[in-house]
Amino acid sequence: MITLQPVTRENYNECLALERAQFDFVGDATAVLANAYIYRDSSLAYAVCEEDTVIGMVLLDETGKDGSYEFTDLFIADNYRNQGYGDKAVKAILSHFSRKGATHVHMQVHKDNKAAIHVYKKNGFSIKGTSPWDENFIVMELSFY
Repeated sequence: MITLQPVTRENYNECLALERAQFDFVGDATAVLANAYIYRDSSLAYAVCEEDTVIGMVLLDETGKDGSYEFTDLFIADNYRNQGYGDKAVKAILSHFSRKGATHVHMQVHKDNKAAIHVYKKNGFSIKGTSPWDENFIVMELSFY
């Protein structure tokens, strides 16, 4: 079962040890933790866990404005890719936001990241347009109503 656990002193080193040979679309654990620090007033880094093993990371918006939440930097470590964990991680993220009372969840994904786009569409996300900060990214959104 996939769970999301806040990155803490206890799992920090395990998060940093996640192997990522390919950085075409999403950074590594260091990038997620740096973004979490920069956006610490509203976001929190989470370890994506399979049972007690950290297999990936994600940065979640914890404030939600008017019921709208977002996530960024979701990645699954290389040795766990192509096994359905990305799909399960998205479901865990949506469950997390649903418990917080979300009405919408949005995120941005590189337009060439076909595998991720497929997973997001499979979980109910639709493309809303191009990112205002980089035309290589598309904005996707899911509505809970």
